[in-house]
Amino acid sequence: MVQTASIEDITQITSDRVIEPSIPRTFRKVLLLSSVPPSSKYTGALMLHSMCRALPADKLSCFAVLTPGLDSEIHPEWKEIPYMHRQKPSESQLRHLPLHLGVIESFIKEQATAKFATERIAKELISFAESTGAETIWCTLEGQTMIRLALALQKRLALPMVAQVWDPPGWWLRDNNVDKFSRKKVLSDFAEVLSNSKTTTAAASWAMAEQYTKDYGCNAIPVIPGLPQNWAYQPSTGLNDSTTLTIGFAGQLYSSQEWNCLMQALESTGWMLEGRHVEVRALGRIFGINATGERNIRFYGWRSQQETIEILSGCDVLYCPYWFSPQYETEARLSFPSKLTSYLASGRPVLFHGPTYASPSRFLQDNNAAMQCNNLDQKSVIEALKTLVSDASLYRDLAANGAAAFHKHLTEEWTQAQFLKAIGYENAQ
Repeated sequence: MVQTASIEDITQITSDRVIEPSIPRTFRKVLLLSSVPPSSKYTGALMLHSMCRALPADKLSCFAVLTPGLDSEIHPEWKEIPYMHRQKPSESQLRHLPLHLGVIESFIKEQATAKFATERIAKELISFAESTGAETIWCTLEGQTMIRLALALQKRLALPMVAQVWDPPGWWLRDNNVDKFSRKKVLSDFAEVLSNSKTTTAAASWAMAEQYTKDYGCNAIPVIPGLPQNWAYQPSTGLNDSTTLTIGFAGQLYSSQEWNCLMQALESTGWMLEGRHVEVRALGRIFGINATGERNIRFYGWRSQQETIEILSGCDVLYCPYWFSPQYETEARLSFPSKLTSYLASGRPVLFHGPTYASPSRFLQDNNAAMQCNNLDQKSVIEALKTLVSDASLYRDLAANGAAAFHKHLTEEWTQAQFLKAIGYENAQ
């Protein structure tokens, strides 16, 4: 039986959990080292911008080692802070030689990049840190370059560090075809950064914080990207109408196997469910669709976070796929999809489609906040959707519980308070 959060409960949670981070007696100067500056153009940049707002601008500086293709423009709010950017060396190892020769080729390229390109950036970074009087380093550990730079800072400056981890590093190294010898060294560097006694890990989920504390003996604090609580919609009490079923999806489509399962399941019903015409509304910058039949998808492209929530609030059900593939088990266990925060803020029920061991599955289960389909069987997906359509009481309960989970765990105010804890401000709540 699903326990329900009432409107009164949500109101109480909202009033209880609004955390205005108190200003400590003395703020230390913080240097943000990241793959993108805080801005409103990309998901990661938006997350950084939100957390930067917990700090006084005169105590912040930024050194961005830009992922190729990303814009160097910083958010207008941070135009006056010390800011430098450099281009990140390629982290993708395209191999031109076969088999073992390709492994050797990748290894040589990685060693050359680490010794020359990354070392050159490290020297500029250290000079920048010293010139700005940095007292704490806040580093996003994304890919081998950022991990190497973080380790260089630790060894040469010995400053306190907050290591922000969005995802375990293994998937990036695999997807970029980095050889096994270089992967082993990068993962060793990653462990060395996190296990340093002066490092606090800002983890992407509660599960990651728990696991990294166990694995590396580090002080790990969950810092899950949140949204302003006044953006949230009241939980829905029912479907929009009696003739259609709109399924919303927002963000990057990295769980393609799960998405294709949904598409094939809907194709098998002729895009009809319980007498309703089904429409999928998709929001995102890039959205590749491999269609074998007719698909009723309305594509909105990239929208601002607030507009995304507004569009999602007009859907009936929000679809959140997550990896079943054993190849991505570590990522599924430890990462947390930012789209889920937007979903819960929209006030609509969520259909989570992923394994029970996944971090978001555990979170949703703990909060009774979603319908879950924990396999890749098309019939199971359809049955889950049918249940949401036919069980009005369950629909209301899941919407209410999702809204309560957002106000309790996923507001921007909560995120900023957690971030201040990670930075080490003793008066942060």
